[in-house]
Amino acid sequence: MKHILSFLLLVASFLVLGQTKEELIQKMIDYNVFESDCVGIVCSPSEQFNRFEKLKSLISEKELFELAKHKEPVIRAYAATELVKNHKEVIQLFSFEINKNENVETQDGCLGGYDDLSWIIYNAYKWKVALKSITKADTIDDVRNEKISDALAKDRTFQKLDSIVLHSDKDLYYMFYHIILKNIKIDEYLLPRMKELALKHNNSFAFDCIADKYPDEVKHYFEKDFLRADFNSPNKVMYLDRFVEYLLESKNENYKNLVVKKLKKHNYWRKYFNTIEQKLEKYQVVL
Repeated sequence: MKHILSFLLLVASFLVLGQTKEELIQKMIDYNVFESDCVGIVCSPSEQFNRFEKLKSLISEKELFELAKHKEPVIRAYAATELVKNHKEVIQLFSFEINKNENVETQDGCLGGYDDLSWIIYNAYKWKVALKSITKADTIDDVRNEKISDALAKDRTFQKLDSIVLHSDKDLYYMFYHIILKNIKIDEYLLPRMKELALKHNNSFAFDCIADKYPDEVKHYFEKDFLRADFNSPNKVMYLDRFVEYLLESKNENYKNLVVKKLKKHNYWRKYFNTIEQKLEKYQVVL
């Protein structure tokens, strides 16, 4: 069986080598998954990744830039990450994908799912900076993490990517805010934007940054705005999840009733992944 698999992979490699760039692009579109170099539990070589490696050898840098604006997300994902590796137009590529706000099916080793292209580019650049900041001699986790954090904090391009996220009004992947707001200092310049994200865009990660600073506005938000706030998306429901926790933690009976009213009024939260039911159970709340 092992020899048969090796033979099939060899045949597949020869087939890839004989294809034109147009054929390779179409094959990538047909397969439509953004894969790392190896996939699955045993980390088998990815044909999709190999298609792109072959495609790179057939196109110019100008064509690579053109592919980074291709209509198909899977093509953009490969082209953009390749350009990011070479520090080419990182901010422009990221801004483009923030505005497009599209995702693609992904497979990295044995981990699969769907990722926003902006998140793919963000992490590609993040790990480019991170890996440059450490060496093989850095074997202690705390030392490695400190060096990586310091490198990211000083990197102007990475700071700009964070700023683009924080000033966007798009419904972006919620993990952006979890990561960014955990690692930056909220100064007087940024505070008004955090307030806007929290109280106008219902972003719970921003809310956690401003709740203690604006108690009157927070009280008004829950009394007047929370019940009609829109949390109907996979990202927004994660904000609702955190707001439910905040309200129930307060042990305020009015806030508890507000949670019940909100969750009964809008049932959409049940169709997305969240931990709201576990929180209701924890605080013995029945809808």
